[in-house]
Amino acid sequence: MISYKYNDLLQILEVSYEGTIGLDDLIDYGNRIQADKSLPRDLRILTDATKAIYTLEPEELPRVAQLTLEHIKPFRKVKAAFIQARPEETAISYLIEQEFTGGKYEHAVFSTRKAALN
Repeated sequence: MISYKYNDLLQILEVSYEGTIGLDDLIDYGNRIQADKSLPRDLRILTDATKAIYTLEPEELPRVAQLTLEHIKPFRKVKAAFIQARPEETAISYLIEQEFTGGKYEHAVFSTRKAALN
């Protein structure tokens, strides 16, 4: 399950990934933020994926990157920080990060909330 709430104090979209997360979950989440007109056009995202287990296959990772770029079209700039706990999910997140070169989307992986917020 993927849930999110905008934190006005930190001016950041706080996202939580819990349980098994597959391509369909990411598509649904992307569609929701793409349609959410209340979010700022320069968007910072903090995703806590420490309770997630990804069910993505290696061949799906370029598709995840492509869909991400589609979902962020309404935004000027998106900076996304992912907090990962498990080695498998950390590796998948790093592989997805490598799919992005330049442009208006930045993707970074961290092991703690404190590091991600700095």
